[in-house]
Amino acid sequence: MKKVKLLFIGAISLIVFGLLLPQPIQALLVVIDTPVKEFFAAHQLSLCVIVGLIQGISEECGYCFVLKHIKNEPPENTPFWFGLGRSVLHTLFDIVTIIIAFSNIWVFIFAVVSRIFSFAAMIELTKIDYFSYQRKKVLYLGLSVLLHALLNGVLYAHELQLFNAAANSDTWFILVFSITVIAVSSIISKKS
Repeated sequence: MKKVKLLFIGAISLIVFGLLLPQPIQALLVVIDTPVKEFFAAHQLSLCVIVGLIQGISEECGYCFVLKHIKNEPPENTPFWFGLGRSVLHTLFDIVTIIIAFSNIWVFIFAVVSRIFSFAAMIELTKIDYFSYQRKKVLYLGLSVLLHALLNGVLYAHELQLFNAAANSDTWFILVFSITVIAVSSIISKKS
């Protein structure tokens, strides 16, 4: 039952810190007519950096905060089951998006494989957040925020078509990024 509770807390945390908190802030940057909107319309790369940072700070700091306040759970299970709840919900959203955009079976398979790696990377980011709280290492949380910001910033830049990117470059980026996060988390785990 405790595992189900952690899964649920992870999923709810994704909704709160991944959608409800950062999305309105990001919308303020591009929806409401203000000088800020005009600035970011003229400087879209800056917008990508800010959107990535908002998402990274909101999610990773939020998860670290929640992990810090989970009581009466075996420490070795907490980051995995919490991260699994976060990852399952996020991956379901990604898979639905892939199915909607389905155009070619090989592109579909590659996108699904990259999302499987992304699934594992989100669990590993959760472990980094947990290590930050557990070992009182703010540097780990900063690393987690920067990694998440990089992912979201680059994907948003790709969505805005800011670079002349090759086909499936976003999928390749997700795959390489996920493998990098898994490696970084493994190094941090071994340090303990």
